[in-house]
Amino acid sequence: MNKKFGILLQSIIPFLVLGFAIAIMIGLLTMFFYIILWGFLIGGALWLIAAVKHLIFPPKNDKPSQGRIIEHHRDDN
Repeated sequence: MNKKFGILLQSIIPFLVLGFAIAIMIGLLTMFFYIILWGFLIGGALWLIAAVKHLIFPPKNDKPSQGRIIEHHRDDN
């Protein structure tokens, strides 16, 4: 009986390892897709808030900035 159990155990271990590996991969993919889903939901909500803010409070277009030049004298004494 022990010999048959040992043979059965030796033949079932690769299938158990493969089953655990597949289960872990499915679990990791599920977590990854949940993270992507929440990222899309949060990003979409932030984009929607920014779009509504832009519609309600449009940006001022007074005068385009030309920039400025700051000059300084170098003292080479």
